Amino acid sequence: MSADAKAARRSFGWLAGPAAWAAFFLVAYASESLICTRLGEPGWHGAIVVAAASVAVLLIAGRLRPRAGEGRSATLGFQVRAGLGLAWLSLVAIGWTTLGVLILPACA
Repeated sequence: MSADAKAARRSFGWLAGPAAWAAFFLVAYASESLICTRLGEPGWHGAIVVAAASVAVLLIAGRLRPRAGEGRSATLGFQVRAGLGLAWLSLVAIGWTTLGVLILPACA
């Protein structure tokens, strides 16, 4: 990996949690809209949301692993801590949205 690619990954890596949550949120609500209006099969909505939640949680869990050499400078240390906080908050948001999808009936 080139030095520029590593720098870009460090710069935007701390936004991985919110990006995964946003993608999950989009899939969860777009699937309900599309499945209820086009297919009328609420069971598919639950399956799609659970699959999307699993993928998002796995992506965020990969970001929670500690890496050697992260946080040497004050700025990088802040980004690492902020990224971890955002990743944990994103996991809570994914869980909250998934619970709503599983508890409330779709297409009602």
